[in-house]
Amino acid sequence: MNAPEWKEALFGSVGAVLFGAVQPVYAFAMGSMISVYFLADHDEIKHKTMIYALCFAGLGVFSMVINIIQHYNFAAMGEYLTKRVRERMLSKILTFEIGWFDQDENASGAICSRLAKDANVVRSLVGDRSALLIQTFSAVMIACTMGLVIAWRLAVVMIAVQPIIIVCFYCKRVLLKNMSQKAMKSQDESSKLAAEAVSNLRTVTAFSSQARILKMLQETQKAPMRESIRQAWYAGIGLGFSQSLMACTWALDFWYGGKLISDGHLGAKALFQTFMILVSTGRVIADAGTMTNDLAKGSDAVRSVFAVLDRYTLIEPEDPDGKKPEIITGHVELRDVYFAYPSRPDVMIFNRFSINIEAGKSTALVGQSGSGKSTIIGLIERFYDPMKGVVKVDGRDIKSYHLRTLRKYFALVSQEPTLFA
Repeated sequence: MNAPEWKEALFGSVGAVLFGAVQPVYAFAMGSMISVYFLADHDEIKHKTMIYALCFAGLGVFSMVINIIQHYNFAAMGEYLTKRVRERMLSKILTFEIGWFDQDENASGAICSRLAKDANVVRSLVGDRSALLIQTFSAVMIACTMGLVIAWRLAVVMIAVQPIIIVCFYCKRVLLKNMSQKAMKSQDESSKLAAEAVSNLRTVTAFSSQARILKMLQETQKAPMRESIRQAWYAGIGLGFSQSLMACTWALDFWYGGKLISDGHLGAKALFQTFMILVSTGRVIADAGTMTNDLAKGSDAVRSVFAVLDRYTLIEPEDPDGKKPEIITGHVELRDVYFAYPSRPDVMIFNRFSINIEAGKSTALVGQSGSGKSTIIGLIERFYDPMKGVVKVDGRDIKSYHLRTLRKYFALVSQEPTLFA
């Protein structure tokens, strides 16, 4: 669907790749900067400090420009995609048969929500999330390459323990995020109670129920408090374990780096450069890993969108093979019709029902509520097709007509008043 925006995709992807390179280059400069303080010559320290300071400033300006290019192009792609998805979904939905709208999951509110939310989730998946994935992939490839070039022995060990660092960063972010979400969710009941009490303040005051409301509020706080304490224990243990594990991996890196330095295979500058590059890369991967829930939501939204776009309507309003009559006399016949609504297939409305309505005459349909009067109108206008039997207009099966042309000759004037419009 984004084929027309191939230029934006190209520029955005290039921007994401270049921005992914910023993190390892920044880490490389940081490692080099640390090694400057081991120099004995103060003038050389000042000179190199100035050079690296200018490098950091240049990286900042470069990051700003690349970020603008990346996010502008991916945002443009996402907005065009949102517009296209909504237009196609709505145009497709308008061709569906009435029976599709009778389903509870296809009510007007659900359709509006689907048009609003699913398109936005798809936009976020194609725009923001795709940019982050490209950016992360670029950062990982460049960081691993730089690490192997600078100090391959140390880089191999650090890459081997990189999954542990990634898991530690990921657990830290996920645990903190889940704690925040569960804390907010646990307060919903007490918030609802407080809102109801405020909105019905006159009633509460009239019955002197202030103390009772406060007692109820305290009761609703007990369960969230117990849940928060339990979650705090889990989060504390998880965070403590991940932090200690990460410190152990760093200890391994420094121990092995020190061994390489003592053996003469590595310099202090290369140690700091490689360490900073690969540790920062683990954080980047963990940040990308936290969007797994967003990817799951995005895949569900894509599935929902294509479930609509790929669906074939049972009653095609623009059938090219349908007959387009120049005039309709108005003779209608229902012969041996069996019918049940798609939303209630086990409840038969018509069981071998027949009626003949002659052209040019007035025909009254009289019966109790639910006897099928509106159903006859629905079959004549071909809102529904009968399960068995045939509906004829001017002696021809109604299915053989071009539907939009046929409906031009029909008019329904409902007598039901619309109240409170």
